Amino acid sequence: MSRAAKISLSVVAVILVVAAAIVCALRWKAWFGNQPEQPYSVPAVPHNIVLSYGEKTQSTRIVSFRCDTVTAPACVELLNWTTRDTLVFPAHGTIVSSRAGKAAFYRAVLDSVIAGNYSYRCIAAGHASQWYNLYFADRASQNNMQQFLVFGDIQDKQGAASSALFNTAFSAQVLGNALPAAMVFVGDIIERPTDHYWQLFFNSLGDRQTVTPVIAATGNHEYLKGIHKTLDRRWTHVFGNPGNGPERFSETTYFLDFPYARIIVLDTDALQSVPDYTIMQTWLRMVLARRPEVWKIIVMHHPLFSASSNRSNTLLRLAFQRIFEQSDIKADLVFAGHDHNYMRTAAQSGKPVYILTNSSDKFYPPKEDLHADSHAAYMRVFEDVKVYRDSIRVNTWNADADTVFDSVVLSRYESRQM
Repeated sequence: MSRAAKISLSVVAVILVVAAAIVCALRWKAWFGNQPEQPYSVPAVPHNIVLSYGEKTQSTRIVSFRCDTVTAPACVELLNWTTRDTLVFPAHGTIVSSRAGKAAFYRAVLDSVIAGNYSYRCIAAGHASQWYNLYFADRASQNNMQQFLVFGDIQDKQGAASSALFNTAFSAQVLGNALPAAMVFVGDIIERPTDHYWQLFFNSLGDRQTVTPVIAATGNHEYLKGIHKTLDRRWTHVFGNPGNGPERFSETTYFLDFPYARIIVLDTDALQSVPDYTIMQTWLRMVLARRPEVWKIIVMHHPLFSASSNRSNTLLRLAFQRIFEQSDIKADLVFAGHDHNYMRTAAQSGKPVYILTNSSDKFYPPKEDLHADSHAAYMRVFEDVKVYRDSIRVNTWNADADTVFDSVVLSRYESRQM
């Protein structure tokens, strides 16, 4: 190699190093910078109560709550409205530390409960919460339509926007006189993993999570940034998800069975190595193959098909699109978020409907070349999903206009847009 060529290569190498250094300097905070957490106090009465499903959704509920900074004897009392009998379920406490404080989190599993109307309350160290209503449907009731509310990223920095969102979603215009079977979140429910933002989220819900079970996926905003990201330790204690996912992902990847649907939740932020992808692919094939007679609904944070400019989750698409669309085990409906825009693919034979949703008042510029059946930018939405034996009807609501923006129907016999 000539001297001139060597000099040219050296110059190119220097330019590349300098360019890489500039990019790192500009993106360092975005990639690795974590917002500081301010010191916080924890009330000495049960609060932040969350109702979740166990794997046996017909007869099991999981109640999670927070109380004080030390563990104490705790339980959940369940009062039967008809017999007036009270069942007592032990609640097990764990001290969970964050960057600026600690709290005692409790969990009780209410299992093998017969159908009926109940009230429950949480008790720890002699302090009791108020009573909340809880309904276990009988098998005949559960074989009717089930309705779910699906929310995209929340990420509210003030609280008012998400409070208004939940007020609209739980209005009679959307739900009629019924309560949804669950609130489903696709991740990024908080702006960053600090106690301040956790409390904003709970305040905005207005205790709806105490009577309507929560199904939640993790998002990148629930993770602490770093070369290896780590999930905020509070997350798996706030939500009482069944531990039926791959061991590596514990309670952040899991499935729930309903009479007409299996809902599968994936922790896409946990995919940080080749073994992670392999483990989740193997597990996903297994749970999609079981219960072939029911609808398969996927909930995940990062979308396979992005709707925001300069975004493309290529690895995720390579890892999971073929599985989602594999004819003998395919998914029917895939919900994702992250991009702060709305997009839906067409309902067509042999492929799932992909819905990318956003419930946040933070928006990103959309892609200009979207190949989608329906899309919208700079709009907050949520989905009202009705699941029947032979069909699924999805209405996407404009959260600020209180109107249905988009609809799609999936049928065992045909799929069509409305």
